[in-house]
Amino acid sequence: MHTLMTVIRKRPEISTEDFRRFMKSEYGPTYAALPQVREYVQYYLGDLAADGAEDAIDAIVRISFDSEETMREALATEEYRKAHELRQKYMRDTSAGIRSTLVQREVRLV
Repeated sequence: MHTLMTVIRKRPEISTEDFRRFMKSEYGPTYAALPQVREYVQYYLGDLAADGAEDAIDAIVRISFDSEETMREALATEEYRKAHELRQKYMRDTSAGIRSTLVQREVRLV
């Protein structure tokens, strides 16, 4: 399984309510409909102790594919390009706004 975790920060002018509605009703379904996607999970977050050093993380998305090859197939589709365009209104532009990482290893202790 080829799994990515993506940290997302919304644009400051977008309300949390609007951001979550967008994620659940528009952005997420676009990815979930891709035949290459095996798992798509959204986590909405709220800070417990903000010290002001960084902006809050608004969401984390976990998306899985069978392989790197099927991920690349998904990223080459028109549907992916549509999702990419949709997010520009809601998510910050830089890697501080949306940052994907590859899960290299998962350790479950409980």
